Amino acid sequence: RQAWNRLEALLGAVPQQPERTPMPAPKGAIAAENVTVTAPGRQQIILKGVSFALTPGDVLAIVGPSAAGKSTLARTLVGVWPIASGAVRIDGSDLRHWDPERLGLFMGYLPQDVELFGGTIGENIARFRASKPEDIRAAATLAGAAQLIEEMPKGYDTDVGDGGVALSAGQRQRVGLARAVFGNPRLVVLDEPNANLDVAGDEALSETIRRLKGQGTTTVLVTHKPSLVTD
Repeated sequence: RQAWNRLEALLGAVPQQPERTPMPAPKGAIAAENVTVTAPGRQQIILKGVSFALTPGDVLAIVGPSAAGKSTLARTLVGVWPIASGAVRIDGSDLRHWDPERLGLFMGYLPQDVELFGGTIGENIARFRASKPEDIRAAATLAGAAQLIEEMPKGYDTDVGDGGVALSAGQRQRVGLARAVFGNPRLVVLDEPNANLDVAGDEALSETIRRLKGQGTTTVLVTHKPSLVTD
């Protein structure tokens, strides 16, 4: 009973999302306009006055020292962290005008710490939505992870365990990349996507970025290896 009461209090503290007018499918243009960001629940400014604009198919590498706010910017672009002032716009419309669930259909995000959910590889790639097997395989192929997955004893039906504990860090990262590109999103944000990759994984990631650019997907990546985008 006490746990139930705590859950009710926690859920009651979360404000209801207002209904938003449905927006058209985005083309992938994204702009930051004088964006200032603080960590949720804190007053200390992490990013101040950040501005840039990308057209569909552009690739932007965010490079800088540790604690410079790179991951904060990545979280802000996908709406994970709120904006203190300024605006992030997708196709000219403020990010806050979008319904988060609808926007998620057109956006892919790979966080620095890849978290998978208890279930199969295929379910994680498909974001636990009812999906066609060919769409799941297409995402794995785009991410350069198809061969890695197919070599596993149960392939796409391999259970990753809670948090993905059944996979290595590199395998989790590549499955997470496949999840990020699932459904051919118009914007993909990758935070240190090669932190746990070997040489083969690095090459697959570079090819994925080239393919995303070729199909007109706007890509933003946080990396310590600018060579990923020099091609």
